[in-house]
Amino acid sequence: MADPTDPWRHTTTAVHTAHIALDSDDDAAAQGHLAAFGDALYNIASATTGPHRAELRAAAMAFNRARRSATRADHQAATALRKAAKELAYASNEPGGLAIALLFVTVHLARAAAKWHEQRGHEQQAAAAEEAFRHLQAGYQQVAAPVLADLARRAPRATTASRFEQDVRAALPDHADRILADPTWTALTTTLAHAETAGHNPRRLLAEVGTQRELDSAERPAEVLNWRITAQPNRRTQAAHSRSTISGTSARSATPHPPATPVATRPEERGRHR
Repeated sequence: MADPTDPWRHTTTAVHTAHIALDSDDDAAAQGHLAAFGDALYNIASATTGPHRAELRAAAMAFNRARRSATRADHQAATALRKAAKELAYASNEPGGLAIALLFVTVHLARAAAKWHEQRGHEQQAAAAEEAFRHLQAGYQQVAAPVLADLARRAPRATTASRFEQDVRAALPDHADRILADPTWTALTTTLAHAETAGHNPRRLLAEVGTQRELDSAERPAEVLNWRITAQPNRRTQAAHSRSTISGTSARSATPHPPATPVATRPEERGRHR
């Protein structure tokens, strides 16, 4: 059985890939991703519940004016984002922190889109993307603030937090001081504790998510890491699913198949064959 959180996770990954495309020199691929992102925003808004849904809908409408430009679009480059957005349209539930992690990356992609258009002299598209960014940021802040506060309240004990601090210094030495000074650091310790329970090695995980995109420009690097880690799959659940799939396949293989039974021919078919 597929994990119901997969559509949210796949869309988060695809939006992250779109951000990378905007940083590349391939304008056609970037334009293709922006067009796909415009479609994805409508599906994200539709799959979202809560009062911030209105901001997401407003963002989708605003970005619709930013998705088209004179730049030729390579739509094939954004196939993964289009596919993930379609999956999200049929998602059965909104998975809490993972939905916020998706919203977080949409905020940053909308801002990057505004800059991308501005650099190319697309004034109307840049203004539309900036408007979408403001709506997405408002929606994100509305839903993320209480969740981050709750994570901070449930922080692990001091010895565990100290161990995570050492992990940060070992995994991301160039960013450690800024991460630890970030007001979101306490919330991040809770997220790291959850990730460890889910089967991740915190130090290895920090090194992995810390290099997905540079952290130098992030105002709150701990907040960035918090949502990147939230978007990681539960390794224990994956392993259990893998074991059950293998054992189920083995059981089916071990069961002897009954001999094939010939299908009876209907009278009218017998008549046709004569």
